[in-house]
Amino acid sequence: MTTGTVRVTDRSLGTISPLVFGGMIEHFGRTVYPGVWDVERDEVRADTREAAARMGVRLLRYPGGCFSCDYHWRDGVGPRSERPTVAETFWTGLPQRMEGFGRDSQWASGAEAVGRLIGPAETNAFGTDEFLQYCLDIDAEPFLVINIGTGTPEEAADWVRYCNVDRKSPRTVTWWSIGNETWGSHEYGHDTPGAYGERVAEFARAMRLVDPAIKLVAVGLPVSGGTEIMASGEEGLGLTTYAARDWNSGVLKACGDVIDLLSVHWYFPGMIGRALDNENDLLQLNTSPDQLAEILRDTAAFNDEMVPGRNIGLSLDEWNRMVQFDDHLSTNHPLGNAAFFAGCYNALLANAERVPIAVISHLVNCLAPIQTDDDRLFGTVAFLVARLYEAHARGTSLAVDVEAAAIDVPPLDRLAPDAMTLGDVSSPRQAPMLSASATRHGDETSVFLVNRSVAEAAQVSVLGTADGEAIVRWVDGPDLWAVNTLDAPETLTVREKRVVVAQGRVVVTVPPCGVAVLTR
Repeated sequence: MTTGTVRVTDRSLGTISPLVFGGMIEHFGRTVYPGVWDVERDEVRADTREAAARMGVRLLRYPGGCFSCDYHWRDGVGPRSERPTVAETFWTGLPQRMEGFGRDSQWASGAEAVGRLIGPAETNAFGTDEFLQYCLDIDAEPFLVINIGTGTPEEAADWVRYCNVDRKSPRTVTWWSIGNETWGSHEYGHDTPGAYGERVAEFARAMRLVDPAIKLVAVGLPVSGGTEIMASGEEGLGLTTYAARDWNSGVLKACGDVIDLLSVHWYFPGMIGRALDNENDLLQLNTSPDQLAEILRDTAAFNDEMVPGRNIGLSLDEWNRMVQFDDHLSTNHPLGNAAFFAGCYNALLANAERVPIAVISHLVNCLAPIQTDDDRLFGTVAFLVARLYEAHARGTSLAVDVEAAAIDVPPLDRLAPDAMTLGDVSSPRQAPMLSASATRHGDETSVFLVNRSVAEAAQVSVLGTADGEAIVRWVDGPDLWAVNTLDAPETLTVREKRVVVAQGRVVVTVPPCGVAVLTR
């Protein structure tokens, strides 16, 4: 067993926005049908809705994702019997437009079959009103993504009017994103950064003429020190020829005076073409949130450099673990991934002042913490970690001082020849064994401890909390590769025990690749 120390300070890192506990519902594959919508009953699935509420989802992004770049919102309103069925969506034709996309799928063979799998005919049974009612039911803020690919400023303004002025929908909408991943040639709204930024300004003017109070998000790229995380020599899915600073500067010069946040997406390690199946893979995965923390810090700082005085923050409106194509249809996250998801929330808390929105992508089935068949579901370890953080990461984020040994992180191997990775995963590196964060809400202090070691538990001395009885909660299971399933949905679970803080000190044991939360 190894040891470490975490000291909680009184230095504020900002007020925690509940909207960092977000999820995405996109018309993709099995996400909406059957994940969210019961086709037979023609109604929302109550079990999935209740699971989303238990997970603590406080914001929902819709209708995509890439799907949004040719989605026309009027198709999804009015009597369901009168809504059109759209035979081909953005996703239906993508495997034919992007050579090689999905060719390693075990679910379908050939571009056309893969396209029908991820982009089935859209019935529009689940549309704006159903989505906004869903948000009301689980107490989540809606976040709508505008069609900037085949849509117009007038269409976008009319959607704002429908939701916020005419009040024909179940509730109003504050947050709107103008486009999605427009830096990539896979998007219908793809353009140069300056042209895209001018388009954002045009849409913003039309939309705010309808409702001046709405908040707007534009599409950015992740800035990370001197390293390009996503740039490539040639364009492709998930890749861009634009350096992050070039893209973001062009966008911000054109629309930095009218937007509230800049969007970034982060999937680790990327499409490597195989499962993560050994302890070295876990070391890469579970230490990768250090990269995310750096991206959030550096991108926000670049915003300030480009648009001084506006304090444009970030919307991390897609993040998750991603390794192979079929995870987009159904996946699972073993216990050994707990440190990854917890580390991502620690990165968000470390940047609380500048990141008011974060969205795990997706919520159901696609890469998601909630997995379903037609009538059953279970939560992965990502679901359990999200519940822990949403329940206890409230109020103010506090700085922590961490003392821990460094661990060696081997490179990822056996990458597919056409692997699309987020940064350099092929070089060895070192990383701190522990990651930590702390929050204070009224008289309650919570300390989040993450052990990234795969080999041994960590005994962590936590300093700086008030004396008295406290509770430690942690995600538990038989071994690092244990998972919940439809037949055994509680193999992984959250356990708790009472401890005593004496003279400002308590020792908490954190299992390998695990997370523990001390609440006092």
